[in-house]
Amino acid sequence: MNAATRLLRTGTMTVTGLFVAGSLILLWSALVPVIPMLRLYAIEVIPNAAPWLLLGGIAALIVAILFDLRRSTRATLGLRTAATLMVLTAGGIIGHFLVIAYRNDVPIRIGKTLSLRHFSETGAPDESRIYAAPAGEPLWLDIYRPPAALRLERTPVMMIVHGGGFVGGDRRVGAANMRHYARRGWTVVSIDYRLARPGRPTWNLALEDVRCALGWIAGNADALGVDVRRLTLSGVSAGAHLAMAAAYSAGPGRGATACGAQVPRPAAVWVRAPLIDPRNSWLHDGEMQAVQRHYMTLYLGGSPERYPERYAALDLRRYADRRNPPTLIMAGREDPLLPVADVQEFARRSQAAGATVRLILFPYSGHDFNTTYGGIANQIVRGVIQQFSREHGGGPMEHKATVTTQAGRR
Repeated sequence: MNAATRLLRTGTMTVTGLFVAGSLILLWSALVPVIPMLRLYAIEVIPNAAPWLLLGGIAALIVAILFDLRRSTRATLGLRTAATLMVLTAGGIIGHFLVIAYRNDVPIRIGKTLSLRHFSETGAPDESRIYAAPAGEPLWLDIYRPPAALRLERTPVMMIVHGGGFVGGDRRVGAANMRHYARRGWTVVSIDYRLARPGRPTWNLALEDVRCALGWIAGNADALGVDVRRLTLSGVSAGAHLAMAAAYSAGPGRGATACGAQVPRPAAVWVRAPLIDPRNSWLHDGEMQAVQRHYMTLYLGGSPERYPERYAALDLRRYADRRNPPTLIMAGREDPLLPVADVQEFARRSQAAGATVRLILFPYSGHDFNTTYGGIANQIVRGVIQQFSREHGGGPMEHKATVTTQAGRR
C-alpha cells in the first residue's frame, strides 16, 4: 500500500467515523436526554431526518465493510460496529413511526420521506382578504381553494390558526400543508391575529380575533362556496390554544363575536402541541423555560403570581365538556415548552365528561416535529387529520378525496 492509498484510506475512515459518531450522538440524544441543548436539537431533527440518517448509516457501514475486508484493523472493526449501531437506531426510530402510522391506518410513501421540502414552502394562496381591523389594525386571511372539479357544490372549510408563542408567526406557516388539504377538497382559510408585544398583552384580544374570523367565514359562506356545517377548526401551539378555546365557546347561545357575528360550531377540531394550562407551562422545568416565560409575560402581561385570574381564565381544562366538538390532539412526547402531562390530563377529563377526544403522542419528538413536508411525522399528521375530519363531518366525502388524490398523481 503506497502513501497515497494509505492517506486516502485514513482520510475516508476519519470522515466516515466522525459522521457516524456525530449521528449516533444526535440519535441517542433523542432517546436519552443526557446533553440538554443537544437534546433540544435532536427532538426537532430526528422526526424529520431519520430516513436520511438511516441511509447515511448504511453508506457508512458499506465503507466500513469494504475497508475491513481489504485490511481488518481495530479501526475498521470499530467503524463497522458503530455504523451498525447507527443503522439499527435510525431503523428502530423509523419503525416506531411506521407502527404509529399503521395503528392509525395512514399509508406512508417511503420515497417522499427523503424530500427536504419544508412544510411552509409553497406558492401564493389563491386570495388574501382583510377580515377585521380592530383599532385600525388590519387582520388578513389567506384562502386556498380546491380544484375547480371539486367546487361544483359547497365545499367543507378548514380554518387554521398559526403558532408562534402568541408573539410571532403568521398565516403562511405550514402553507404547503394547506395547499395539500385544498387539493383534497377543503377550502382552507389561514388567519392572522393580533400578536402580543411589550406593553400590549393580547390574552383577551387574540381569541376575539379568531372568533371574528369564524364569524367572517360564516357571513361570507355563499361567496366562498363553503358549507359551514362542515367546518374544521385547527391550530398549532399558540394557535392550537386559540382554536380550542374558540371551538369550545362557539355555537348557538354561546355569544356573538366582538365583530357582531355569531360563531359557527365546528364539526371537528384538530390541534398540534396545544397550550392547555398557562400556569403549568410557566412552571414547566425544561430547557426552554426562560423562553416560555418570555412568551407568557408578553401575552398575559406578567407572571401567574401577578395575574392569577388571567392564567385561570385561559386554562382549557375548564372547557372539558361533552358538548365540545370532536377533537384530535397531536403532541410530541418530549416537548420542552409545554408539559405533555397537561395534554394527557385534558384528554382524560374530556373523555370522562363524554366528549370525543383522540390523542396521538409522537415519540422522540419536540414541539415542532413535522416541519418536513414529506417526513413520516408530517405524513401521519396529514393522514390522521383527513380521516378524523371526514369521520366527524368536517371533511370532503371519501369519493372526492380519492378523485383528488388520483388527479394529483397524474
